[in-house]
Amino acid sequence: MRYIAWLAMLLPLSVFSEERILSYHSDILVRADARIEVTETITVRSENKQIRRGIYRDYPTRYKDRFGNRAVVDYQPLSVLRDGRPEPHHFEERSNGVRTYFGSADVTLEPGVYSYTYRYDAGRMLGFFENRDELYWNVTGNGWAFPIEKATATVRFDFGLDAADTGADAWTGTQQSRAKDFDVTVRSGEVRFATTAPLARQEGLTILVDWPKGYVAEPTDWQRFIWLLQDNRELLFALSGLALILAYYLVVWHRYGRDPVPGVSFTRYEPPEGFSPASLRFIWKMGYDSKAFTAATVNLAVKGRLRIDESGGRYSLIKTAPASSEVPLARGEQELLDELFSDVNGLLLDSENHAVLSAARQAHRRSLKRDYRQRYFRTNGGMNIPAAILFVVTLVVVFSGGQPPPAVFVIIALIVITLVVFAYLLKKPTGIGRRVLDDTEGFREYLEIAEKDELNLRNPPEKTPALFESYLPYALALGVEQQWAERFSQLFDSLRGADGQPYQPKWFNGSWNTFNLGSQTAGLTSGLNSAISSSMTAPGSSSGGGGGGFSGGGGGGGGGGGW
Repeated sequence: MRYIAWLAMLLPLSVFSEERILSYHSDILVRADARIEVTETITVRSENKQIRRGIYRDYPTRYKDRFGNRAVVDYQPLSVLRDGRPEPHHFEERSNGVRTYFGSADVTLEPGVYSYTYRYDAGRMLGFFENRDELYWNVTGNGWAFPIEKATATVRFDFGLDAADTGADAWTGTQQSRAKDFDVTVRSGEVRFATTAPLARQEGLTILVDWPKGYVAEPTDWQRFIWLLQDNRELLFALSGLALILAYYLVVWHRYGRDPVPGVSFTRYEPPEGFSPASLRFIWKMGYDSKAFTAATVNLAVKGRLRIDESGGRYSLIKTAPASSEVPLARGEQELLDELFSDVNGLLLDSENHAVLSAARQAHRRSLKRDYRQRYFRTNGGMNIPAAILFVVTLVVVFSGGQPPPAVFVIIALIVITLVVFAYLLKKPTGIGRRVLDDTEGFREYLEIAEKDELNLRNPPEKTPALFESYLPYALALGVEQQWAERFSQLFDSLRGADGQPYQPKWFNGSWNTFNLGSQTAGLTSGLNSAISSSMTAPGSSSGGGGGGFSGGGGGGGGGGGW
């Protein structure tokens, strides 16, 4: 019983002897030049446990803005006093700021009460909004290892400010707490805050003071941009990479990529002599794509070398026996035909047959590239190599320091767009290629002209099913198949057989409707092109699958402990 009584007597003494912050006061002067001067007076009780040489104060200097970019504030320590006399101190860089140690490693404090005064100057701590500016400030920080019995703050201004124009709020408690254990007094030119309850370890006081715009010099957009580059060097490197790549491409394009001046184009009733639909598209696009393959396939069908079967949206290519008066094949078409039917006489356009279709595509592409690329256009692909090297160097430099800020990825996207755009712009037709393109444009004008405008044509060829079919692959290659087909709707409606069935090409076996021939033809060619494109992919290679403040928010903050 006597032991319990002694324990009861000693318990208050142990609590009383706990190391803690007796008072934490902060004087904050807001200046018209947008900087603040802060004087913190921290009175602590030391029992020579954690506080043996003094205390330390952590001050965050690295933040993330609302876009995720780094923002490094300007923080200038001015002086440290202990009990009114200069105190030795030193600094240590931390991951997100600076730790200031008050005291000397050679001096051990006696148990007792000590008052530390810490003065510093800081910039980029004010918020500038549409109608008002503000100081959102974590007075104590929420990282202290000691409880705080009392926290107070006084905010003053070096410019005249009426109490009626001054707003004030605060929060107390742990990080993101919205507790309101405080009193506030607003006077002209001054705002005073005081907690009404002790703060436990890892608890703090955060204040908000706002005022009308016009009193404090707001940073210009240019200054903000300079800060952004200073705080995010990766962004500067990325912008430098973009500028170098863009400058390189502009010089190279001006020297090598400008197209010859187009010649005079007039409506032509037939394609340029000696050119297949696929070859015209290859020259027109200055490259190979799935529509070149589709146009060649339809042209082979029109020439009687294969039949296109459609059932339920699925397409098959069936090899047909050549007629005795067969139309000769254009360059590249024989290679395509040989690859399609090297081992079979029928081929379903399905991913299961991707190997055959890919081989046919490559054979067709190689043939067109061999026969037409250097003679009719130049890709100038080698000019992209230096730009690609610059891009790789930019990526290495940007990512060498770890995760870059989000804005860097926007710049990288712009670099990629620049590479793609100039890779296209550097392509240019040769002189003879330009003449072929002029003739192609004239032929395309004829293919896409509306039926009502046909009367303006001088001596056009007679509209017959044979004309429709022979020019359909060209219309497909030049992207005007629907317009070409719409001109033949009335003709095909008049060609119904005795059984009332509409005219249908012999090379196509599937649903066919001449009532809306334009949409029918567009649907056929689009479906065939999609089937060809999707069948090039191996199975399984793709997947389907207001605001408000809180304790710990704002600038300042950090915390501290003993050492």
